[in-house]
Amino acid sequence: MKSAASLAGALMLAGFLALSGCRSEDLLARGILVVGLESNPMNLDPRVATDAASSRINQLIYRGLFGKNPSGQVVPDLVETWEQPDPTTYRFLIRQGIRFHDGRPLEAEDVRYTFESLLDKDLGSPLRATYQAIASVECPKHDSVVFRLRQPEASFLANLDLGIVPRPDSVEQDRRYRVHPVGCGPFEFVSWEQGHEIRLLANPATPGGPPKVREIRFKIIPDNTVRVLELRKGSVHLIQNDFQPEVLPILERQGRFTILKGEGTYYSYLGFNLKDPILGSVIVRQAIAHALDREAMIDHLLGGLAAPATGVLSPMNWAYEAQVKTYPYDPEKSKALLDAAGYPDPDGDGPRKRFCLTYKTSQNDLRRRIAEAIQNQLDAVGIEVRIRSYEWGTFFSDIQKQNFQMYALTWVGVTDPDIFTYIFSAKSFPPLGANRGQYENPEIDRLLEEGRRTQDPEARKRIYSRVQKILAEDLPYVSLWYGMNVVVMDRRIQGFRGYPNGDLISLKDVWVH
Repeated sequence: MKSAASLAGALMLAGFLALSGCRSEDLLARGILVVGLESNPMNLDPRVATDAASSRINQLIYRGLFGKNPSGQVVPDLVETWEQPDPTTYRFLIRQGIRFHDGRPLEAEDVRYTFESLLDKDLGSPLRATYQAIASVECPKHDSVVFRLRQPEASFLANLDLGIVPRPDSVEQDRRYRVHPVGCGPFEFVSWEQGHEIRLLANPATPGGPPKVREIRFKIIPDNTVRVLELRKGSVHLIQNDFQPEVLPILERQGRFTILKGEGTYYSYLGFNLKDPILGSVIVRQAIAHALDREAMIDHLLGGLAAPATGVLSPMNWAYEAQVKTYPYDPEKSKALLDAAGYPDPDGDGPRKRFCLTYKTSQNDLRRRIAEAIQNQLDAVGIEVRIRSYEWGTFFSDIQKQNFQMYALTWVGVTDPDIFTYIFSAKSFPPLGANRGQYENPEIDRLLEEGRRTQDPEARKRIYSRVQKILAEDLPYVSLWYGMNVVVMDRRIQGFRGYPNGDLISLKDVWVH
């Protein structure tokens, strides 16, 4: 499946890696750690950011009431103690001594402002649907906050990992915060050169002591080959997943890098506009699913660093349901389904196609190669696919605006099964959520509401088992794979721990050996 162009690219990169001996200034020795990123973050306001790059950087700038450990379990962060006197009331005592990067103390009013502003329609947050259960936020004291919910919500604590922002004292201060983000996390924002670099400095007031590296720079390098070459030169010190899988063996032989491989919760999928007259047919979507050879794509394009997926939740998740309908690679069955859907092949083995679809993707080399593989596999069953690749920001904006027929993306950071509400509820059409394909199923909506209200974990698991089985039948997404989490970093970096969801929060704990 590997194209001649991609093979030539890999050989060229191998030659560059072998020959490039010019080293950049040793920033790491000065305590400056440079992380290579594929795409420019979309927003450093945690109330509106939804892309992975933004979320990972925001975790270093901000802190939430709660956080998650590497296993995805909810743990207190800014909360000292908490109680739940009844199913719809939560009382939190805020840790003392926490200050924002501008010196202001973090207080309960900041928590209230964060959530009330997020729920304000004027902000236009795509996360608003996630917090719709909040009826009110009260601050009886400067260090205590009370949330009152409209109905019980089992995932409420898990959703309180949202970064807390300071309440502005004036319109002018609010403008400054939007240009210069201010949080209370282990690193403070310094500058953002759009499309090039974001700089963060260690927060000297971090409880327990500041991070051991004094500065982190996120360097945006869209080209995979250039990113790896920068790693080889020493101008980039850490890359997570953003490289061609075929270069990993080459980097392993370099001897200058530590490589961490671990099971990941990255869920890659093929998404559809269900309002499209062709893709609105579940039979067509089933045919597309049977036409895709996931195993071949994993082996030849991903270097084996993934496993076939059956749904949004990975096998690592406590609510994962394995017994769902699957769609093994079967081109003949795909053709029969397309015939049954009313799209017969007009000329057998001739050049004419059943219909044509547009597939949108980013300009990332691997993403384009995946698009080409899907194009070839669908062509084999009589579906013409026209690929349109865009700069990441333009591509993601089109997906958010539902301006697509087909696309492929990856969900990261999935921990609580309430993610299904954000992705598939009829109440989560953009801009309220991420039901970008406009999927509607009243039974799914009923189950998702029940899952939110149910407190008992075993009962929730049964509810979400049913949700996963229905989604596997309806196919609003065609599941592709769960990606492994792979980190390549300068071997002098110590203390970094890879998270299954790709979080970079452990950068606060690293030191240079």
